[in-house]
Amino acid sequence: MQQLKADEPFYQINQAAKLIGITSDRLRTYEEEGLIRPYRTKNSKDGKRLFSNNDIEWLTLIRDLIKLGVSIPAIRVLMRANFSKNNSDLPQKDKEIIKIVKQLKQHPVYNLTFK
Repeated sequence: MQQLKADEPFYQINQAAKLIGITSDRLRTYEEEGLIRPYRTKNSKDGKRLFSNNDIEWLTLIRDLIKLGVSIPAIRVLMRANFSKNNSDLPQKDKEIIKIVKQLKQHPVYNLTFK
């Protein structure tokens, strides 16, 4: 059995949503808000969305930010923000948010979505 490449589109929206632990509607919202650009099939009449393992990891981090209370517009701002190296005086929740944002910025999907 051949293993999927990390960036190979494979999961349909319902499968991806289930893996992430969100609804398909929430996943569509993430797309509409510019947080993800899933692959769209060309042969299908409706251009089905397909998500890769990289997309699943990326969306899991987005979900984690939202669980911490970060809004979608704030996520978009954070993705373009620069952070100083010394964040020791910040509350723990803010440190967690910055840690996740830094992971997102190093993720392969970042260049596809925000650059």
